Amino acid sequence: MKEKSNNKKTPWWNSKKISLIFLIVFVCTNIVWGFLFLRERKSEDYINPFPLIEASRSFVDQEHFFTTIEPIRRDLVSRVGEYEAQGFEIGLYFEYLNTGASISINEEKRFFPASLSKMPTAFVVMKKIQDGEWKLSNELVLFMEDRNSDFGELYQEPVGTRLTIEELLFELLVNSDDTAHRIFLRNLSEDGYEELFNALGFSDFYDSQYRVTAREYTRIFRALYTSSYLSRQHSTTLLEILSSTYFNTFLDAGIPEGVTFAHKIGINDLDTIYLDSGIVYVPNRPYLITLMIDVPSEKTRQDAEMIMKEISSVIYQYVANY
Repeated sequence: MKEKSNNKKTPWWNSKKISLIFLIVFVCTNIVWGFLFLRERKSEDYINPFPLIEASRSFVDQEHFFTTIEPIRRDLVSRVGEYEAQGFEIGLYFEYLNTGASISINEEKRFFPASLSKMPTAFVVMKKIQDGEWKLSNELVLFMEDRNSDFGELYQEPVGTRLTIEELLFELLVNSDDTAHRIFLRNLSEDGYEELFNALGFSDFYDSQYRVTAREYTRIFRALYTSSYLSRQHSTTLLEILSSTYFNTFLDAGIPEGVTFAHKIGINDLDTIYLDSGIVYVPNRPYLITLMIDVPSEKTRQDAEMIMKEISSVIYQYVANY
């Protein structure tokens, strides 16, 4: 089914200003502290008292390194169990990034990824930019075979329309536009995807039916957070775009306004599968979350949205207030 945003399109740098400002400040602050820390390390007078401890521990207070997640684990297992008894199929993965403590429920259960499959494409595009093969200002042309009306509005544009890569990335990630995805796919080679999947160790990312698990998919966002594949600059560019999406009725609904959430949603109304995955930037306490829901025939998308909001809120409240 077609899903369109009723919001007026605006450049990504003008949407959710408060969240983006917070993200920029967060990144810049860490860069400054990192620079100061490295400068101190080079000083002849400086002696690192904790040479065997991860360097990032120098920048975050001890109170933000809690590892006690068993109470929230029991809560989530109980809630998911109740919904499974009603016929829902659910895959959930949560990871507290400061410590790596995680919760995985139904970690082997696979779901059709819908628009979540656009994230690897965004990685491949940004890698070409990072390598100097493309620029954000380069233009790609809309062909007739690119048009797809399932999701987004670019299909309404005339054949021959020229769009910058920056514009297409915005459409791909913010509006989840299928036409933008097809334009990229036509201009990319399989080699870029193979390089990405090999670099990140994604041998089991998709199964033979092109399905993914919540736990495995979350690695996409962990790679952005740690900039383990793309540079910090190019990872940040994608995260800034992802934090300005208009889709806020899934996991975003359980997160207070003003807290940055860089995420990607997936919707398949035909098969009633709904997905959301991303990074919640609770100050000093960021975490990863992916939730995948296959809705039974007697239930609706609104039921999935309710579950998304509930589980997201429970996790946010625990992380923010523990």
